[in-house]
Amino acid sequence: MTQALVHIALVVRDYNEAIEFYTKKLHFALIEDTYQPEQDKRWVVVSPPGAYGTTVLLAKASKQEQEPFIGNQAGGRVFLFLGTDDFNRDYDEMKKLGITFIREPKTQEYGIVAVFEDLYGNLWDLVQFSEGHPMAYRVIKKENALTEMIAEQTNRALWEVKNVIDCVTDELWNKEYCKMPCWKHIYHMLHSLDLWFINPRDKEYTEPEIHEKDLNNLDAVSVKRLTREEINDYFYEISRKITYYLLKLTDDELTDKAMGCEYSRLTLILAQFRHLHTHMGMVMGFITADTGLWPRVLGLENAVPKGGYSKYF
Repeated sequence: MTQALVHIALVVRDYNEAIEFYTKKLHFALIEDTYQPEQDKRWVVVSPPGAYGTTVLLAKASKQEQEPFIGNQAGGRVFLFLGTDDFNRDYDEMKKLGITFIREPKTQEYGIVAVFEDLYGNLWDLVQFSEGHPMAYRVIKKENALTEMIAEQTNRALWEVKNVIDCVTDELWNKEYCKMPCWKHIYHMLHSLDLWFINPRDKEYTEPEIHEKDLNNLDAVSVKRLTREEINDYFYEISRKITYYLLKLTDDELTDKAMGCEYSRLTLILAQFRHLHTHMGMVMGFITADTGLWPRVLGLENAVPKGGYSKYF
């Protein structure tokens, strides 16, 4: 049996200020930031740089009884333990960035450790385990520059896809383009991303609950109609699956073929970027032709918007 501790929930006061601290001060990667309308909350996941294991879920206190636990989830004890492959490098950097250490570095039998506070006062250990310690192998510096770049660009691409979907007005949702309704063009794009990005030959792959034969086929007319809510739910499902896949993927695995598949993992990813943006460009053209508005894209340099933003340029 294989199991893994996937997330640790950390209660925060505000999503954006927590993201700012963990990404700017601790250099964590923002793995996911998606709005969940059914619960009116955001699913915000961050991960230490270079890590491929447990992530931190930034959970905003949504009830009055949760607020006292902000900054005190462990009753004053050290709550989380941040392992590093270079203690002095990270300690010096964190001090320069204004992070408060309440216990200065100390060499122990298991390694070197210091205790710092996050923005709310939660206590963390910064620790470098001694060589040979049972935990030392869990903090391995892995050169995954390529997969990190792929993950970043995929996150940006997924934001653009969701923004384009949001730009499709209710009047255009069922309007036909090339004899197919707009929503079907979107579903075709998402279904391909779901099936082909990771492994199209995966014997355990299951179609989404909303699927029926040829629903993704732009050459076949479908009686069934998908709602905006169904499309949005499917998008979030795909986004989570791809994000977790890339979080675990290493540079060494990129040129390996996916299990039972004739294509390498990198080939599948690049092919889906091509396919994704071909069809997203078509949907953008539908929107622009009918509304005169151009959906916003990020390009290479623009930051992913947080909070309110204009969907259009």
